[in-house]
This record gives sequence, structure tokens and C-alpha cells, in this order.
Amino acid sequence: MRRKNAVRERVARPGDLAVFNMARAHGTPILAMIPLLRFMLDLVLGFAAPRAVLIAENLLLRQQVIVLTRRVKRPRLRGFDRWLLGALAGKFRMLLDAVIVVKPDTLVRWHRAGWRLLWRWRSRRAPGRPPIDADLRTLIRRMWRDNATWGENRIAGELARLGYRVSPRTVARYRPVGLARGRGQRWTTFIRNHLDDTWACDFFVVITARFQVLYVFVVLSLGGRLVHIGVTDHPRAAWAAQRMVEATADAEGVPRFLVHDRDSIYGVPFRARVRGFGTRLLATPPRAPKANAFCERVIGTLRRDCLDHVIVRDDRHAERVLDLYLGYYHGRPHRGLLMQAPDGERHLCPPRPPPGTRILATAILGGLHHRYGFAAARTVSERAA
Repeated sequence: MRRKNAVRERVARPGDLAVFNMARAHGTPILAMIPLLRFMLDLVLGFAAPRAVLIAENLLLRQQVIVLTRRVKRPRLRGFDRWLLGALAGKFRMLLDAVIVVKPDTLVRWHRAGWRLLWRWRSRRAPGRPPIDADLRTLIRRMWRDNATWGENRIAGELARLGYRVSPRTVARYRPVGLARGRGQRWTTFIRNHLDDTWACDFFVVITARFQVLYVFVVLSLGGRLVHIGVTDHPRAAWAAQRMVEATADAEGVPRFLVHDRDSIYGVPFRARVRGFGTRLLATPPRAPKANAFCERVIGTLRRDCLDHVIVRDDRHAERVLDLYLGYYHGRPHRGLLMQAPDGERHLCPPRPPPGTRILATAILGGLHHRYGFAAARTVSERAA
């Protein structure tokens, strides 16, 4: 009796009548047949089916009614709809005929997909060895990029020297993606290894107070950034060669390579004199000033920091001004040398002086630049004098 009453209550619910009236008003045959089919199934299952099957079927039909009553032209099944229909139909295979919005094969496929997800979650892998920290991973990738000839064994050994015990297999796992195997050194590495043996030279002009054109010959040591200059109003190949000899005498060494442009001043006398002390000449391509970029940058520094602020009288005045500036240039920090001075020993930054320490400034070129130092050092020297 309770089952029959439940069936009558289920059939006589006002929501089903509303669905039936709406379906009949809109002329949708599928919606009009759902209440009739559900009534007949309720009658049969109310007398013959167990109560669990009856509840499952009611849920199944109710969910399909919810899907079909959505205000869209073609109702789409959501994730919850697929999960509920697949779970009910998988639990009670006899209810496959009650599904009318999708095919039975689709419902079975949903159920199998849900089972695969459940099994994947149950059989997930237990946590093993904990991963290494982010800083160590960054260091491993940095070593891979910075060292073109290193492998995982070499990197693992270098990490062991720093206190990190990492296996070569772990190092190989964190190899950067896209890093070519068997790669060679970079051009920057190749050039840096030959900077100490390479010099560069070039000319630039200076206009005097009487509008006379002077030619400044610049010789640059690429490794130490030491600069040697010469000024003349009539440049010749023999004069340039003599300046090269004086530059090698000041540097106490002979370069292996000399980079220069294709100016006619580097003629036979210049080449013969330079090749005489074992230097190989490297001429830049035509109209390619960037091929001699180091020397061009030094010329720009000489102009911006010195000659753009001074009107020279003649070649002697220009050479004296440039010598004063180069004395300051060789003692100031240089970005290409990691903020070290070109002329002098490499040093670390001293500790910060205590509060109240006097700092003295020495004017260079009439106050155009200054060199700073501690007042205590000057006081000691004065006392010694």
C-alpha cells in the first residue's frame, strides 16, 4: 500500500502536469511523452521492482526532465548530468531503457570513463623522494647554461664541492629545455679569452680654437682597457707606427692581434713596422664601425667626458688635456672590468667608513671631474712630508 501511494503521489505531482502542459503548448513531442512514460514505468515498478530501483529510476527521469526543460534550443549535458546518469545506469543496468536523452552506448561510455578516473585516483603513486628546493634547481640550470662543455657528472661534482649532494641523474633531469647537445662556446666567451692579446686602434678629429683640424690616434688594450693617445695635424703611416711602438713600450708587452679599419694611413710602412714585432693585423669590413666597437666606445668617452667641454689651442694643448684625463680614466671604476680601475690591482670594496669621516675631493681638469679619498690618508702624507 505504501508503494502504491508513493506511485500515486509521484504521478500526481503538479510539477509533472506543468511539464506536460508546457510541452503540449510548445508542440514538443518528446516533452509530451515523458509524463506518460514515467506514469507507466511507475505503475510497473511500483508493483514489481524493489524500492531502490524505483528511487533510482525516479532520479534518472527527474534529471532528464531537468535537462529537457532548460530554455535552450538544444539542451547540453553538464558534468553533473553525465555523472548522475552514468552512476545510476551503471548501478542498475535494467534502467538503460529509461534513458531517452542520450544513447545507451554513450551512457555506458560515461560510466567507464568515471570508473577510470576513480581507479586512477585510488591507484595514484605514493610520494617518493622529496624534490630538491627551488634554489638548487636554479643553480643547476645556471651551470648547464654557463658551461658549454660540462655534463651531468661534472655538474654533480661541482655541486658536491659546494655542499650539495645531488646525483647525476637528478642533474640531467633539470637540464634546460632546448639546450643543444654538444654545443660550443659562445662568441662572447671566445672574444673574452683573447682580449688580453688583442689591441685596437683608430683615429678621430678635434677642432681647435682657430678651426684647425687635429687628428688623435687612439690605441686601446681590450683586456685591461688601457689607452694610449697621440695628436698631430699631419698624420702619416710612419708616425702612426712610431706611436704603436711607444704604446707597446708603455704596456710592457706586445699584442698578438691589432684591429683597425681600412684607412689608407695603415699603409705599407705601418704594416711592416707592426708585423716586425710579431703582431697580426686584422682589418675590419668596409663601412662597419661596429666591428671595432671597443675603440669606438672609448672615442665616445673621450669626447663626452673631456673634449666636448674644452676648446684646445693646438696639438700640444690637446695632448696635454688628454693625458690629464687619461690619468683620471685609468684610475676610475670601469663597467667593463666589473667596476675595477684599468690601471692598478684588482681589489674588493673597502668597508664603510665610520660616521664623521672626512672625504676629500681632488679636482681633475679644473673641476670637470674629481677623485675622492679619505682625509686621514692625506693628513698622514702631509705629516710625513
